[in-house]
Amino acid sequence: MTISKYDSSNIKILNKKIILKIVHKYRPISRNDIATLTGLKGSSVTRLVSELIEEGHIIEGGMLSTGTPGRKKIMLEINPNYKVSMLLDIGVNTTTLAVGFYDGSVKTLHTFHTPKNAEKFFEKVKKYYTDLEKLYKLSTVVLSVPGMVDISTNTIINAPNIGWKNIRIGEFLEVNVPVLADNEANLSVLAEKYHSKLLGNFSDIVFVLVREGVGTGVLINNSLIRGKFYSAGEFGHMTIDINSSKKCHCGKNGCWELYSSIRYALSKAKKELGLNASSFEELVKLEKAKPVIVDMAKNIGRGIVNIVNAINPEVVILGGAITNMPYYFYHEISKVVRNEALRPANEKVIILPTMFKDISSNLVGANIYAIDYWIDKI
Repeated sequence: MTISKYDSSNIKILNKKIILKIVHKYRPISRNDIATLTGLKGSSVTRLVSELIEEGHIIEGGMLSTGTPGRKKIMLEINPNYKVSMLLDIGVNTTTLAVGFYDGSVKTLHTFHTPKNAEKFFEKVKKYYTDLEKLYKLSTVVLSVPGMVDISTNTIINAPNIGWKNIRIGEFLEVNVPVLADNEANLSVLAEKYHSKLLGNFSDIVFVLVREGVGTGVLINNSLIRGKFYSAGEFGHMTIDINSSKKCHCGKNGCWELYSSIRYALSKAKKELGLNASSFEELVKLEKAKPVIVDMAKNIGRGIVNIVNAINPEVVILGGAITNMPYYFYHEISKVVRNEALRPANEKVIILPTMFKDISSNLVGANIYAIDYWIDKI
């Protein structure tokens, strides 16, 4: 069978993408090691790497000794400045602005109050974009959204804790680069998968993001599950108490996030213990608040039980406002899952906190989203 010119071109593009993803994952890496990992001929790797260098994707780094006298490997690295993205982590109360680089690194710049009016919010975004353009050659703008996003039309379908519905981003933000947006928990699971060496051997992963609400990002067979109408993974709105009189921002009663969010903990501590903490971080430090924090952990665990029973993930990652919690908090969550989820999943599922301690996982994930976007454009 002969391969047409069209097919040959497609194969070449696919191989370039594969090589670039390998450099992203294993950098620094030599041409020979790429050939070994891909099964491509050395000459093909050399030719495709040369194209990727010429296009600006990768750069030649230092030299590595091969152990053979006189011979050294030229190591390949990602060019961090090939694409620079403006990143926005939209929080219910505050939004964080950052820049992301093509090597996966992120630099946080500024935080500002999140206007509840979408038009005013995007006016701020446009101003920051104009300022950043003077410092960086921006290639992308990425929004991390606490809600459902239709990525095909760039529409924020519903961000209930902010009060945004059917916000067509393009009608509010006109810039001269592509604008991307996705759910914050989706972006968080992308960040973990890209940066964590531990997750390399796992393909079914759930990220539980606890903030003012609760969101989940789901990877199945290494693919992000968004759903036909972009509501997949909205476990924060599964009913956890059918008799509840508590009404969620989504409009129904008894949602998981009503019993597992930082709002729940702050409200319960004030109402039942008289503790008027100004923030969740302050509350966690108060010894008197421990019963509330334990109760919150148990509620998070019960939600995870439902997730484990429903989709059987290999790993569940905890992040957001519960990133740097005391040991007992994670222990309570794990205990509930081990005792209540179905066997053998309850014994085998791995539960661990996010690897990102000093920066939000979804902000890092927003940058990965941009990187994937540009790799796909090769």
